[in-house]
Amino acid sequence: MSEDLETSLFLEYARRRISFEYDNEEMGELTIKILKTLIERNEAIPDETLALILGTSATEIRRALHVMHRIGLVGLVRESTDQYRYEYKWFLNKDFIRKFLIQHINNVASKLMHRINTLSTTTLYICPTCFRGYTLDEAYEYDFKCPRDDTELVQIDASSEITFLSNVVKNLRREEETK
Repeated sequence: MSEDLETSLFLEYARRRISFEYDNEEMGELTIKILKTLIERNEAIPDETLALILGTSATEIRRALHVMHRIGLVGLVRESTDQYRYEYKWFLNKDFIRKFLIQHINNVASKLMHRINTLSTTTLYICPTCFRGYTLDEAYEYDFKCPRDDTELVQIDASSEITFLSNVVKNLRREEETK
């Protein structure tokens, strides 16, 4: 399977996010296997079938799928069977990946816009050693010294920071429009 840029970005985000959620790299790798299988098959697949395909326990597959669904990495379809039971099937397709990436770009752009707003309305200071940021009030409270390592705080150059972040937001918006 040749992966395009969108798919590889999506898979890397998924691996890191699930590894972080579980504090376990193996769960991240299992996530990649699940997502690649869903992409290759391009159809909704029950978790038991995924377990058989990947040779992993259905419990581990379900655990990973539920976390991925909560995060928004996979879709879920509920189908009724002839015995008045429900079968849950999981899916992932190119449109789903594209929508996820657009949503993620919007979230990042929103956070950067919040940061730009904070920089334009507040005087911020940073510790050059540990890079922790402080507002003007906090800097006064700590006598302009970092409480962690006693290093003198330095005022952030807000104008260059705002220019840089504005360019990043502009590039994100341009990328979003091409999706």
